[in-house]
Amino acid sequence: MKRISGIVKLRVFLWLVLALAVAFFLYLAIVPGGKITYIYDFKNNNYQLAGTNKFIGQLTPEERVEPVSGGEQKIIGDPVYFSLRAPRKFNKAKLTLEYKNESERPLIEAGVLMDKIIWRYQLQPIENSVIDKLVLVWNLTEKDGVMLLQREKKYDTIENFLANPPLPEEIALYNYDLEREYLIKDYEASKVKQEINYSLRGPYQFYTYIKNEDLDFTFILLDLNKNKDSDPVDLNLYYNDKLIASRHLDDDGIKTDNGETGEARELNFKENNLPEGVYKIELRANDDIITKKIATSQSKVSFLNRIWLANENDKDISLFTDSQLINAQTINPGSLQTIKAGDKELKISSTYRQFSRMMENKVSEIKIAKGDIILSGSGVFSFNSENLLDPNFKKVDESFSANPVGINYILAKYKIPEEKDGWKVGEAEFDLNNAYREWNKNSFIISIPGLKADDEIKDNIIIKNIEIELEGKTLREKLKEIFK
Repeated sequence: MKRISGIVKLRVFLWLVLALAVAFFLYLAIVPGGKITYIYDFKNNNYQLAGTNKFIGQLTPEERVEPVSGGEQKIIGDPVYFSLRAPRKFNKAKLTLEYKNESERPLIEAGVLMDKIIWRYQLQPIENSVIDKLVLVWNLTEKDGVMLLQREKKYDTIENFLANPPLPEEIALYNYDLEREYLIKDYEASKVKQEINYSLRGPYQFYTYIKNEDLDFTFILLDLNKNKDSDPVDLNLYYNDKLIASRHLDDDGIKTDNGETGEARELNFKENNLPEGVYKIELRANDDIITKKIATSQSKVSFLNRIWLANENDKDISLFTDSQLINAQTINPGSLQTIKAGDKELKISSTYRQFSRMMENKVSEIKIAKGDIILSGSGVFSFNSENLLDPNFKKVDESFSANPVGINYILAKYKIPEEKDGWKVGEAEFDLNNAYREWNKNSFIISIPGLKADDEIKDNIIIKNIEIELEGKTLREKLKEIFK
C-alpha cells in the first residue's frame, strides 16, 4: 500500500513538473504582460533570455567580426547583422548597445529590416561623434529629445527657429524631418523628350520636378533570370513623402534561373494635374531586373544615394553628383578600373570591396570606362549636370563638414551616448509594426560607415552587450480585441 502511495506521489510530482514546464514555455510564447527582454551574453558566446534557449543569432558575416574573446567581440567591417527570434509579434523594440569606439568612427547606427526586396532598414542613431564634438564648441538648445546647434546663437528656442528659419543652405539635419517647400525659380517645362540610355540594375529612386506639365515616364525593362524567385516590378510615385500613385509589372513568366535574358518590356507611368514641386519615383525590384532605358518629358532626373550601372553599358559613362563622399564597388572582375572623380582618381582594385573618395567641390563629375559599378553617396547622381535636383537638407553623416558648405545650424533628434565604467551605452528605438518578419524572426543591422575589414587599418568597434526590450499588446488587450 505504501509502495502504491509512493508511485502515485511520484506521478503527481512528474505531472506537476511537466505542467510547470508547459506553463513556463507557454508564458514565453504568449508574454502576457506584453514586455520581454533578450540579452546577448558574450561571456558564454550565447544570445539568450535569462539562460534559456537562443533567441538572438550571432553577428554575421564572419569576415567582418573577430571571434568572441573575454566577453567581448570586435566588429572590424561594416555592416554586420543579427536576427531576433521572438515567439509573437511586438509593436516596439528598444535596443541598448554597450560598446567602445576606440577607433573614433564618426557614425554608428542600428536598424531593423523593413523591406527584404530592396533591403531597406529603418536606421536609428547610436553615436554621431560629429555632433558630439560640435556640442562642445557650438551653442546647444535641447527640448524633447531634439537638439538645435548654432554656430552663433541667434535663436533662443527651437520653436523660434522653426517659426522663422534661416536659409535652407545654412541648415543640416540628422535623424530629423524638416518640411521644406522646394520650388525652382523661373522653371519652365521641357519641350524636348530626353532618354537615359545607360542600363541600370536592380532598385533605385530618383527625383523629378513638375510644373504646368504632365508626369510622363517610360521604362524599358529586362529580366536576367539569374535566380528562381519571381521578379515583379513596382513603380511608386511620392509627393511630400506620401505615396500618390503606383504601377505594377508581373514577372516575365520564366520560372527557371537559366540566365537567359527575357524580352524587353515597357512600363508607362503617366499622371496629370499635379501641383508644382518635387516628386520621387521609386522602382522597387530585385537585382534580376535591368532598366534598359528611361524616356521622359521631364527635364530633371536625379538618382538618390545609390545607382548600379549595369554590365550592359558598353560605352564611357559620365555622371554628376553633389555628394561629398563617393563610394564605388563591383562584383565583376572584368569591371576593375580606375574611375575619375572630379580632379581625383578612385581605383577599384578588387571585387566586393567598397572604395571611397572625399570630394571638395559642390558638384563633381564622375567618369567610368566600364559598367557593372555600384556608386553610392549622401546626395544625388545625374547623367546631366543641368538635371541635378536635390531638395534635401545636408545630412550630418560620416562625410559631413560644416565649414566648406556654410552650415550654421544643425537640427538633430539624437541622444549622446552615456559613459559607464569606460564603456559607452547607446540606445535606439524601433517601430516594428511594418518591419519585415519571417519565420518569427526580425533582422537587425549595426552600421559603421567607413569601417572596412579588408583594408590595412586596424580599426574596430568592441561590443560588450546587446539588449533588446520588446513591447506589444498584453494578453488582456489582445483578448479584448478578439471579443470585440
